[in-house]
Amino acid sequence: MTHLAPETPPSPTALDASAVSVVDVKLTYPARRRQTQRIALNGVSLEVQPGHSVALLGPNGSGKSTLMRVLCGLLPSDSGTVRVFGEQSPAARRRALGVVFQSDSLDPHLTVRENLRDQATLYGITATEARQRIDDTLDEAELTDRRDDLVKTLSLGLARRVDLCRALLHRPPLLLLDEPTVGLDPTARERFLAMIDQRRAADNLTVLMSTHLMDEADRQDRVILLHEGRIVADGSPAALRSNLGAMLVTVHDSTWQPPADAGSWQRAAGTWTMPLSDDVDVLRATAADLAEARVPYSVAPPTLADVFEHFTGTKLNSQPSRPLPSKRSRR
Repeated sequence: MTHLAPETPPSPTALDASAVSVVDVKLTYPARRRQTQRIALNGVSLEVQPGHSVALLGPNGSGKSTLMRVLCGLLPSDSGTVRVFGEQSPAARRRALGVVFQSDSLDPHLTVRENLRDQATLYGITATEARQRIDDTLDEAELTDRRDDLVKTLSLGLARRVDLCRALLHRPPLLLLDEPTVGLDPTARERFLAMIDQRRAADNLTVLMSTHLMDEADRQDRVILLHEGRIVADGSPAALRSNLGAMLVTVHDSTWQPPADAGSWQRAAGTWTMPLSDDVDVLRATAADLAEARVPYSVAPPTLADVFEHFTGTKLNSQPSRPLPSKRSRR
């Protein structure tokens, strides 16, 4: 078995560098049979500082997974530069990464412990140290009693946690998560996310997660909205929502038209919305006007989905994905 790389401590220069630096990255998928050429990344630039957690939020096809694959060195970009803790070569970047993709990276015919042992070997971890790390990681994930189970017998939620253990075993400073909770039920999803939060707090881990779910993005320090291969907004969840005021009024009637002098209404995805301040008098007056017009409306604090719609004019699917069909037993 070929070692990916022996473990080496980060250099002082690397510790001072951004965890992730992406500068003007472009990537176009060429035309293929029955598919036209598609621009996946169109001049993406971003910086992630060590210890921060960042969500890439956007619908399918927005460029999230493509950017993750570029960061991992699985896809070469057409232009632009990518660095991880100051390192530009794909091999050097991978040494600093732990990655959980949408699909399993585990061998279903091996046990949990055997999968983790193979990961330790790939990263040049000694047998003695590997045993201790495997025991500690499985204990943290509450999977100690499953260590001798074949992966193919695990539920999807348990397998995802094992995959996270695999990604963290070599103690990377940066964890990449490419929509890792797709198909998980709410309980399994929460346990998976809680494990990440625990490791972040313990090790100052940097996390970059792609997602299309608002609640996952809301847990992060910062959210980057991606749409059609471009970054359309970037900031903390609270700062992004502040673009739409303290409250957002939405009219749920596609035939209604706002009066010409009725404020800053915006039309998007079949609804009319207007940001409001926390001025109670203005809120009451707006509600009274809508009630008099006899149209259905709602007033609520803006969500990240509202922010995405504000910047792009399209809706963000914020519903958790349904569990994927699996041959694994639901033990």
